[in-house]
Amino acid sequence: MMSRILTLLGLILLSSIATAQSLSLSLAEAQQMAIDSSYATRNARYNTEKKRKEVREVLANGFPQINGTAELQDFLKIPTQLVPAEFFGGEQGEFAEIQFGTKYNFTAGLSATQLIFDGTYLIGIKASKTVVELTTNQELKSEQDIKFNVAEAYHTVLLAIENLNILQENLGNFQKTLDDTQALYDNGLTEQQDVDQIKLNKNQITINIDRTQQFLEVSRKTLNFLIGIDLDRQITLTDNIENLVQVSNDQKYLEIEPQLNTHPDYLIAKTNLEIQDLTIRGNKAAYYPSLSGFFNYQQTALRNEFNFTDTDQPWFPTSIIGLRLNVPIWSSLQRRARVQQAEIGFQQSVMQLQQTEESLKLGVDRARSNYENALKTWGNQKESIALAQSISEKTNIKYSEGISSSFELNVAESQLLNEQTKYIQAAMDLLTAKQNLDRALNIN
Repeated sequence: MMSRILTLLGLILLSSIATAQSLSLSLAEAQQMAIDSSYATRNARYNTEKKRKEVREVLANGFPQINGTAELQDFLKIPTQLVPAEFFGGEQGEFAEIQFGTKYNFTAGLSATQLIFDGTYLIGIKASKTVVELTTNQELKSEQDIKFNVAEAYHTVLLAIENLNILQENLGNFQKTLDDTQALYDNGLTEQQDVDQIKLNKNQITINIDRTQQFLEVSRKTLNFLIGIDLDRQITLTDNIENLVQVSNDQKYLEIEPQLNTHPDYLIAKTNLEIQDLTIRGNKAAYYPSLSGFFNYQQTALRNEFNFTDTDQPWFPTSIIGLRLNVPIWSSLQRRARVQQAEIGFQQSVMQLQQTEESLKLGVDRARSNYENALKTWGNQKESIALAQSISEKTNIKYSEGISSSFELNVAESQLLNEQTKYIQAAMDLLTAKQNLDRALNIN
């Protein structure tokens, strides 16, 4: 009884582990999972967070800066000073050698500075916040790219699965035809060449099945990598090509207006322009004076013995407070050269923004054209596969009745296999064209 219970518990545990390791994902779920956990999007989020920390670093320069110092000096040889000898009763013109100071000096102090005005600091704050905006836009672009890449990988896995199913189905058909033809040959009703031809076709399909299985394995691992999960984890794809094609097969996508002003590429180019403008302003601000306040306080202990912990011995305090004004006067045209460089960079950014706008418009036109062609090709291929299926069925009937030859049968079945493969590829091309159109139109 106990052994049965242990066996049952073991089976339940194994089942739970298998369930935990398996994963069922639709295309939308795979894309969202990639956005949450893929290497690309995580790296983009790290960059954004890093830039936010840099903003804090820049802001901190405008707040009080406080530092503590401590210094211990041990004079192995106390410095010697020369003083006029007449001070000590000596002859005029002569000098006496005197050592001033103590063997040990210990100084502890506290210093504080506060920035009051600095034009470059104010511009730097704006620039650093704009850089954060830039990395945020780059993060959006990274998410857009990973969604496209995951969709492409997801479609590729579906393509491999469909091709594998087609090949296996045709392998079964060829095996049946081979068995029937072999029976006819055994009864002297056909030639050996007919049998060999069918065997040749069957062997070619077997080779293609092996290649497709290998391709499917690599495609699955590629999808796992893009999603950001273990390469060997099993994923069940809940979407299929037909369902995805039905969603993508709609002429309305040709009429949707693009959202170019919110496209990540446009936002990145626009933010780069803002950064270049702030760079000019920051370099010009370097011409302005800067003002800061400071405060220093320190205490010094002078000892001939190392007894700094003796509270009866005196400490000598010093404190100072003041303002420091820095006025740029002449930099040998260095500041002017920096402004000129920034102005050239600004003009480049203006040009790049215009180029991005035109490129996005061109991308929309190209994506719409490709999508429209993909729709037509898919429709034509759908009709072609129906015709090939009809021809194959009729040829099989004629062959079984002895009206059609094995050569005609091979041609019909090979033609059907070819049209089935073309149909799946046309469906894949339609899905890819739809993804490209979505990205061009900036549709999520």
